[in-house]
Amino acid sequence: MTEQTGLSGRAQLLTAGIALALSMAAPYASATTVRIDFGGAAGNGYAELMLAPDPDASANYKPDFNTTGALSPWDPEGAQHITGAVGSFDGVAITGIMDTTPGAPPEITPGSWENLPKSFSWLSVGTGQKSYDNLFYADGSPLVCPPLGDPPYTFHGGFLDIFGVLFTLENGDLVHLWSDGVTTKGAFGPDWPGGLTFGLNVYTRTDGGGYEEESAQFAGAFAAVPEPDILWLFGAALLGLLASGGIAHARGRAESHPARVNRSCNSANPERCARLS
Repeated sequence: MTEQTGLSGRAQLLTAGIALALSMAAPYASATTVRIDFGGAAGNGYAELMLAPDPDASANYKPDFNTTGALSPWDPEGAQHITGAVGSFDGVAITGIMDTTPGAPPEITPGSWENLPKSFSWLSVGTGQKSYDNLFYADGSPLVCPPLGDPPYTFHGGFLDIFGVLFTLENGDLVHLWSDGVTTKGAFGPDWPGGLTFGLNVYTRTDGGGYEEESAQFAGAFAAVPEPDILWLFGAALLGLLASGGIAHARGRAESHPARVNRSCNSANPERCARLS
């Protein structure tokens, strides 16, 4: 009778451990929000990104050219929409993201336009324009526009693409963060080390309601998603300890009562083109 009570208590502890591990990890498994840390020459910050499925993300999207002058009806495969953000940049609160305003893609040669994602958007800054799309890629961004330039810009990767996301700040300014992709050594000069890199710009609000570029950093900024897997590791470690304790307990009983414990065991074990900016 005492032995049966001991087994029940251990089973209850194991069940509780499983429930604890799963409840701790559930918010990360759902991936509806993701925290990123980022920074560069203009300052440092963090943001909690709110994500939503992109019904237009499709393997049908191709980074090539078209003759219509319209955006693609698709976003790149694997894309998710960034629908909101909260956080802080250089001591100023991040209040959200700039809404996308899809615009016409550039005409490369007469009658030939770049085929760009459905979410591709323009923001007027000073006398020029900046591109963004507010898309997130959990498995890394693919090539999102035709590889133009000499040599052609084919770099891609990172949880943002080369157009990136526009954060709104409490003071009316904007922060523009994008991925330059996984670059090769020497890509941006003889001392460039290569690897994944990001760009970071800050745009300030003007009296006329427009924006001016306050800070520009094409490459060398950083951005990262802190690993949430520590929760899974904690849960796995907890379960491992519980399981090992159970095995040791069962082994000790097996040595004392081999026939009875064997019956008990049997019953229980059946991861560019020229930037448009």
